[in-house]
Amino acid sequence: MLLNFIQQLQREGKSSHTILAYRSDIKQFQEWLEDTVGYKTEIITETDLREYRQYLNLNRKLKVTSINRKLKGIVRFQHYLFENNVCKEGIELRNVLQKNNIELDYEVNVVEKQEQYRLKRTIEATGNKRDILIYYFLFGTGVRCNELVSVEIDDIHLTGRNGKSNYSYVLIRSGKGDKLRKVNLNASVVSAIKDYFEVRPDVSSKKLFQGQRGSLTRLAINKVLEKYSKKAQLEYVVTPHMARHTFCTNLLKDGKVDPKTLAILTGHSSVDTLYRFYINSSAEDKQNAVDGLYL
Repeated sequence: MLLNFIQQLQREGKSSHTILAYRSDIKQFQEWLEDTVGYKTEIITETDLREYRQYLNLNRKLKVTSINRKLKGIVRFQHYLFENNVCKEGIELRNVLQKNNIELDYEVNVVEKQEQYRLKRTIEATGNKRDILIYYFLFGTGVRCNELVSVEIDDIHLTGRNGKSNYSYVLIRSGKGDKLRKVNLNASVVSAIKDYFEVRPDVSSKKLFQGQRGSLTRLAINKVLEKYSKKAQLEYVVTPHMARHTFCTNLLKDGKVDPKTLAILTGHSSVDTLYRFYINSSAEDKQNAVDGLYL
C-alpha cells in the first residue's frame, strides 16, 4: 500500500523532496510498529500513533516540530488506508499531535556580520560568478536549499526600476507545502544574476545553477558553502539554513520589515513562527536583557 500511496503523491505533483520525507517517515513508523506488536500489519490506530509519539519524544528525544512532521505524514498515509478500506476509521490529526511545549532555550544559528563579510569576501575573491550568486541568493532572499536548486531560468524576472510596481523577483515553485510565492530581489542579487548569466553553461537544463556534472543538488550547494567556510577560516561551516535564519533575523531585528511581509517572502506558515524563532532568540540577547537590570 505504501508504494500505491507514493504513486498517488506523485500524481498530485508533490516534490521529490516531500515524497522522500513521506516514504522515510512512514517506513520508520512501520518498522517500529512491527517491532512493537510482533508482526506486520497495515492497520494503523490512534493508539499506535499516541505510543509512537511517546517513543519519539522519550526515546528518540526529537523536537516537537520533528515529531509532528512525522505524525502528519503518517496520518496522511492512514487516511489513504482508510479510503481503501484497510483501516476502519480515519484518525484526526489534532488528536495525536505533540503539544507544542515551549523549548526553554531554543536558539537559531545565524552568521554574524563579521563572519558573513569574511565569507562574502572569500567567495568574491575567487571570481566564480556562480558561487558568488549562490551566496547572494541565499543571504539576499532567505530561500531554502531545495528551493534554491529548483529555481529555473524562466522563474527569474529582471526589470528596470522605472515604476512603483516594476520590481525584479524570482518565483519559488517548490516551496514548503508546494506553495507558489514571489520573492523580490534587491540590486545586489540582480547584479549577481546578470553576471552569472554571462558565463552560465549553454545546456538544455533550465535549472539556474549548473556545474560540470549537470544541475547542482542540495549536497553540491552544501559542499560549496563548506569549501568557502573553511577557506574563510570560520570556526563553523555555514549552511543554507543558517543563511535563511540570518536573512530573517537581520530584517526583523533591524526593523526593516514587518513580520507579515517577511512571512510571505520566506514562505513561513505564520507570523507566530517568525516571532518564536527570530525575536530575541540568542543567548547573548537574553543575557544583555538581564544585565541591564537595576537591582
